[in-house]
Amino acid sequence: MTKNVSITEFNELSTDEKAWYLWHGAAFLHVYEKDKYRINLFHLNNYYIELWYHIEGNQVETIRAFTSTELLAPFLENINIDCVLH
Repeated sequence: MTKNVSITEFNELSTDEKAWYLWHGAAFLHVYEKDKYRINLFHLNNYYIELWYHIEGNQVETIRAFTSTELLAPFLENINIDCVLH
């Protein structure tokens, strides 16, 4: 079981520490690709987390937490719900 960290605490962690929380407590929600990045969306506690992975460089570029629903727009644009509509 992971410690509940606030969004402020999460954003102050190192990249390795942020990744640990993602793998050990966050719920994976969605992924999409843009340019040379694979952008993953997670949910932890009461906030969302983006993990930006550089495909060609084979490395995590950034991990950031947010609560703004406006930042969810790129993910929502890439979700296909056709299977639930038919």
